[in-house]
Parts: sequence; C-alpha cells; structure tokens
Amino acid sequence: MGMKGRVIRERYEATYTGYDELYRMEQYEKYLEALGRVEPRGLVLDAGCGTGLLIEYMAMNRMLGRVRGIVCLDYSWGMLSVARWRLNRLCGSRCWVVLGNVERLPFKDHMFDVVYSFTVLDLVDDVIGAFRELTRVSRGPVVISMLKKLPYKDLLLANGLRLLGVTSKDVILLWEPGN
Repeated sequence: MGMKGRVIRERYEATYTGYDELYRMEQYEKYLEALGRVEPRGLVLDAGCGTGLLIEYMAMNRMLGRVRGIVCLDYSWGMLSVARWRLNRLCGSRCWVVLGNVERLPFKDHMFDVVYSFTVLDLVDDVIGAFRELTRVSRGPVVISMLKKLPYKDLLLANGLRLLGVTSKDVILLWEPGN
C-alpha cells in the first residue's frame, strides 16, 4: 500500500463509526444511478465496500434475491466490522467480508459477474493499476464512481470506460468485457 492508501486507511479507521450518518444519502444517490443501469447478478464484488451500505441499499430495493453471493472488500478493519454486522443481518451466508486493497485484489481472474467500486479509485496511489485489477477479476461489467472534479475520469475514459451517469458529486463509469 502506498502513502495515499495508508493515509486514507488511517482516516477511515478513525471515522468509521460516523460514516453512515455522514455519507448514506450521497452513497444512495450513486447506487440509484448505477444499479438502475447495471443490475446486480450472480457473484458480485463491492470493491471498497466501507460499512456495507450497498448491501443495505440492495436489501431495501429487493435486489439481494438476484445475486448468488456478494463479496465486500475494504482495507479498513473498522469499516469491515460495521459491514460484517450489516451483512450478517441482511444476507447471512451469501455475503462475505474480505480485508484487501483494490490495487492488489486477492481474487482469481474473471471470478465475479459484476463489480462495483464507488468512490474508491479517487483514493488509490495507482488509478490505472486498480482499474486493471477490477477488470481482471470480472467476467462482466465493472461500475466505478469517482468525484467529478478529479482528472482521473478522463484517464479512465481514455482506457475504455464510458460514462454511465452523473450524480451531484460523482460520475458513474462503466467498463464491459470486450472494450
């Protein structure tokens, strides 16, 4: 993990208890835009899951029945402790938490049917390397959100992603196999 990753991890370890209160509505706005266009199915990866708000959103919108399983990856133990509690309540044995970094995903090639990564690539040291890791582990679409104001979106658009949607703060990008 690079310097940026270490700083971000420390920040999330210090603030995970208030994350949902601060960011739930902002995250839900992204989920509404993204999952309305790319529905979860099969085995799903939530890369940078935080506290598991995506699972909560999927449960509220009756989307959990469409998936075989969900893997929630984050590099903050604090965030994962909240996610584990949420997953146990909402989807039990079909959902798992994994400590890891999107720049070096601990999964086999083409393992997931759909990959979601919401406002994570904004926080990594190697944006293209993390993007390549997300596409490596997916046999289906990869949905990424990032802050509109950051220049990385242009780099990703130049690497085969296309604009899927826009929220108040983020752009939602899509990569599909064969791009």
